[in-house]
Amino acid sequence: MEERPPQKSQQDESMRKQDVSIQQMEDALLFLKNVKSKVPLKGNHTLISHISAVENLGLKHGIPPDGINILLNLALSGYLVDSLNVRLMKCLIPASEVTRSSILQAVSLFCVVKCSTNTQILFLRWLITVFDFITCKDILSSFYNFFFCFLNYDNLCPYLCHLLYLLTKKDHVRPFRVRKLLELQNKKGLQPHLLGLLSVYKIFCPELVTLTLPSRFKSYFKSSHFLWRMELKEVSKRNAGDPAADSRLIFGDKEQVLSYSRKRKWNSNPMPPVHGIIWGKAPVLADNPVSSEQMFPIERLQTFPQLLDNIHRLELPAQMGSVLKSPLLLHYVNCFKDDTPFLRLNYWLAFTLHEECAWYKGNKHSKEEVEAFLETVANTQQFLQEGLYSTEGFLYKSLPHWNGCHRSQILDLISWIPLGPSSEMEELLYKPIAQIFISSSVYFKCSILESLKALLQNWLIWHSFSVERMQTQSINMNSTMSGLLTSVKDLIHFIGHLSTLGLQIHNSSLLLHFVLDIYELVSDMYVRFSLPLVVLPPPGVFYPALLSTDCVNLNQLCYIMYRYRTNLVTAKTNERQIKAQMHLNIHSHTFQEFNKYLTAMVGCLWTSHAFHQDTHPQGIQLETHLLESSGVLTYKKAFNIVYHPALIGYCVHFYHQIFSEDKQFRLQLIKGRLWNKYLEFLYSQGLNGLKHFIESSVNRLASNSQQQEPCDLLSSKS
Repeated sequence: MEERPPQKSQQDESMRKQDVSIQQMEDALLFLKNVKSKVPLKGNHTLISHISAVENLGLKHGIPPDGINILLNLALSGYLVDSLNVRLMKCLIPASEVTRSSILQAVSLFCVVKCSTNTQILFLRWLITVFDFITCKDILSSFYNFFFCFLNYDNLCPYLCHLLYLLTKKDHVRPFRVRKLLELQNKKGLQPHLLGLLSVYKIFCPELVTLTLPSRFKSYFKSSHFLWRMELKEVSKRNAGDPAADSRLIFGDKEQVLSYSRKRKWNSNPMPPVHGIIWGKAPVLADNPVSSEQMFPIERLQTFPQLLDNIHRLELPAQMGSVLKSPLLLHYVNCFKDDTPFLRLNYWLAFTLHEECAWYKGNKHSKEEVEAFLETVANTQQFLQEGLYSTEGFLYKSLPHWNGCHRSQILDLISWIPLGPSSEMEELLYKPIAQIFISSSVYFKCSILESLKALLQNWLIWHSFSVERMQTQSINMNSTMSGLLTSVKDLIHFIGHLSTLGLQIHNSSLLLHFVLDIYELVSDMYVRFSLPLVVLPPPGVFYPALLSTDCVNLNQLCYIMYRYRTNLVTAKTNERQIKAQMHLNIHSHTFQEFNKYLTAMVGCLWTSHAFHQDTHPQGIQLETHLLESSGVLTYKKAFNIVYHPALIGYCVHFYHQIFSEDKQFRLQLIKGRLWNKYLEFLYSQGLNGLKHFIESSVNRLASNSQQQEPCDLLSSKS
């Protein structure tokens, strides 16, 4: 007879032993199910044998749902001595899930107090540990008031607070419960577990919990899961081929295991792995249908159509941090009418940012991982199109200590800071940014200005949507806009202050370009965003742009002045209308200053009176004797469209197109007809800003215009 291979024999032997173990488990469960009264331990070898069989297979492959029900009932009924109850509780490793009937019967027995306090504590610790395996959290939540009534028991209180912390929803927060917790705290002192439960109450109903919670506690609750942690890992590894994940924090592209001293309510694994079992019941697979009464597992949510079809059957994940990298879950969170998901997300995020990313605490963390996490948070805010208050608080705490690390990510977070009171913004945001702006490089300054522009744009977009909503609901906009106008105006003035300072430190065309980008947005606030506010650039921005040697910046300044004129004319027209919907916040001083800027620009670019027509107190008007002493004969024309340093290259190119190479080079020849041709040439080169400015702000005489000097042809519109 042919001998069987050793490997095959080992497999057969393993299967045989497994079958024997399963049979022993079934016999043991049948025996234990029939225990209906107190059973003595001494000399009861059958009982000890069956409990040993349950322990052996339970710790290797887990207990099936029916077995969980039997063993919980036996342990909490008080029929066995305490040492056996402890052994039963320690081997209660779920093979798949914990069913509704198991929870219902077990909690009922817990409430009637048939077992010892030690067994009750083990049961509470077990509930906390297997919380993610419980398929009917609604049943567990229905016992909320029963659990709450047991808080008077000193031994049970820490574990009950932890369980209630996991179960608490907004509906559970009631004044009488807050009063009870405060009473217990006054009686027992500053207990972390009571503070933990109060903290989640304060998230849902801050008006009920007025007490200031200390921030020094890193962990509110004792680690209840150490007793079963390794066993759960081993059972999951054997049954599903993948170790059960501990509390994992999505951190960059990696999952970092959080130390249990820092574990929080939403730091548990958001999507526990599907556990295979050996009891004949197949695990939930992706192609198995889900009945309309069941909740749709979030780990199966893969496509947007799935989200639409099952949006009424989804539950928020246990770990809110898991939504940061899931666009589908972010869509789902956005569908909630109440603030619960964002309260949970902000709570989790505030803790994580403080513990993992706060460089001012001196924590040593991987730079790449911190950057990846901050990038994820910034992308989440971009996706939601709103800032999270947890990131705002993190920025206000960290910016005074900021040395420029993680520049791109921090500046992205700054651009989504929610609109706040102007006095707070100045103290918490503007001062720290100004400090680092002064000492930074020109490229860092450009990045800061770009971030502030994005912040301003987000505020303006938010306002434009609010205007549409208020118009549809017939709300008086004048009574709700004063705070917004003050905050926006102060932000623009702050940007103007930084811009002036930056341009004094660096003679940089690049920096000037970023500054003008901001004022291109500012110039169009009234028409584009319906904000009744016009704020002009400071002289420290306007004149460097007007006298710039870069044609792009000069062209952009011309476009900005064109948009300012359009907005001011529109505002003046609307002000005259009887049915103006909102009062203008535009002072007459703004119109006067704009006319001074306009006169200076026309004097420079067109009428060739660069240093004579400027009437601005901080302008470029100079006495005649000073100009003559410079030795420049054509100082009057030094900044018109022919001689301007930013346009001189175009002028030379045009001159060589018109005149032959042997003709003496004299730019004075570009006048009369050639002046108009040169102007059309500039327009053809893409200088649309210059075109809009001249066509809107300059009167061109129609008669005999080609034979006269440029300075005699035009006058400014004021």
